[in-house]
Amino acid sequence: MGNAFLPTTCREMAALGWDQPDIILVTADAYVDHPSFGVALIGRWLASHGFKVAVLEQPDWHSVDAFRSLGQPKLCWAITSGCIDSRLNMYASMGNKRKEDVYSPGGKLGLRPDRPLQVYAARAREAYKGVPIILGGLEASLRRLAHYDYIEDKLKRSVLADAKADLLVHGMGESAILEIAQRLQAGKGVDDMADIPGIAYRIVRQVAAPAEAVQLPSLESLEQSPDSFMEYQLAYQEQARPGGKPVVQDQSPGVIVVNPPAAPLVEEQLDALYALPFTRKWHPKYDKLGGVPALKPIQFSIATHRGCFGGCSFCAIYFHQGKEIASRSERSIVDEAQRIAGHKEFKGTIEDVGGPTANMYGMKCPDAARCPRMSCLFPAVCPKLDASHTRANAMLKSLLKWRSAHHRKVNIFIASGIRHDLALKSPEYLGLLARYFVGGHLKVAPEHTCSGVLELMQKPRNEVFEQFEQAFAEAGRKAGKEQYLVPYFISGHPGATTEDAAAMTEYLVRRNWRPRQVQDFVPVPLALATAMYVSGRSPRGKAIHVARGRAEKRLQMALLQYFDKRNFKQLEAYLTPRGKHKLLAQIKRLQTSR
Repeated sequence: MGNAFLPTTCREMAALGWDQPDIILVTADAYVDHPSFGVALIGRWLASHGFKVAVLEQPDWHSVDAFRSLGQPKLCWAITSGCIDSRLNMYASMGNKRKEDVYSPGGKLGLRPDRPLQVYAARAREAYKGVPIILGGLEASLRRLAHYDYIEDKLKRSVLADAKADLLVHGMGESAILEIAQRLQAGKGVDDMADIPGIAYRIVRQVAAPAEAVQLPSLESLEQSPDSFMEYQLAYQEQARPGGKPVVQDQSPGVIVVNPPAAPLVEEQLDALYALPFTRKWHPKYDKLGGVPALKPIQFSIATHRGCFGGCSFCAIYFHQGKEIASRSERSIVDEAQRIAGHKEFKGTIEDVGGPTANMYGMKCPDAARCPRMSCLFPAVCPKLDASHTRANAMLKSLLKWRSAHHRKVNIFIASGIRHDLALKSPEYLGLLARYFVGGHLKVAPEHTCSGVLELMQKPRNEVFEQFEQAFAEAGRKAGKEQYLVPYFISGHPGATTEDAAAMTEYLVRRNWRPRQVQDFVPVPLALATAMYVSGRSPRGKAIHVARGRAEKRLQMALLQYFDKRNFKQLEAYLTPRGKHKLLAQIKRLQTSR
């Protein structure tokens, strides 16, 4: 297929000599042929194994016509809501609708339905009855079980049950969707898929739950006892690894089974996947519509690995990519840099070389698949974890060697953020980072300053961040550069009170820090912190404070962004009755001195 896009019309299929696609990928995003976009990744992967894959992007869901535009898929529909959860794409943390959809042409709103997986599945079923429907992508992955929806403020069924689809693929998906496609091609039905790792399926007809499956609390029981949601979370969390057991759950009505995740791709598979002929462009049909904004900041980035063993409570990477690190070879990464340098649109900067956590590249644990521990770093670094930066340092040096030999003017940055407690273990890594891979600012995520909140976040103490701050500053001085940290913080995290936020304000004012990167907590499905939010309990079962109303959430956000003049009246109303006159005067002085 060379560097052609996957076909999106009958005309494009005819140009390839096709009369029928094997698989139609349906997505609520615009079609961007880049390895950071799931449809492109899965589509290229299936095509490389001989399947005829077509893409139906952002179809008009108001009638069935768009779902008949490519003809009937020979094997199955594969449906995704896109790169991120559709709720997060449409709504901010306070429930306000977003003003732009960066995954749509020109950022235009209104090109996707509220619930793409359910709506698209219904239309696909209407278009061609009897064709298997497979759900996948991040939203399907995180909503595979009964879950909390922060927009409706209620517990919801699995999207598999709601969409009445045949199968759901969770996790990164390449292994599972390929196995499904191969079995369908061999003449097997969806009832013959129950043993595939990384899928969920409904109990229908002759299909039964495995004998070893772990019974989870039903949706009905969770609705009746929300404070039991933490126990439910921990029960599933223990099995959500390649070495875990299947789980079964009553969806009220309907019953589903969720198999353990598939093992991550090995190095050779990742190398082959990222060597596929991605154009790194949006489909030409969007050229006159303003392109697709989401591509621009990552067009010339390189994903070096997958997975994260940090286990931060508010993050759901554990349940999608897993905690086991799957890394590409140095050769594969350098080859991709070479392809990027030869791209017609390349302007000389590789924006990012990293992954969920950039400095976890190459790190390993021999027991990762068997260990039920969510975080390998909290409350302390696991002694079995190889947390050295040996492979990361070697990979960065290989990129520097390539640049020196071939493209001296190319800039290479690490922009995806690092785990600062890990980075402290390798002065060599810090030296390489400061000297060659930071363009003046480095993203880092302390998230909070209060010990009790950090413990619930499963993040290192603030003292560790301060140690990193000093070490990074020293590395910058040795490199002869003036560099700055860009800290990320979260307000309104379960367990965080307004008093905690005020204490953080005092810390920030004392240091004259003005954090722009503050995110109000969003209860993402399957995240451990979401279970805290729903149940009002810590993982140890202790009752904790939860900021639920908009008033308190806005106050905590305002306290962290004290420097914004628009927040002064709100801060004055809160701080004055508490005798914080000196702090309020400092805030006013800092606001007027800008």
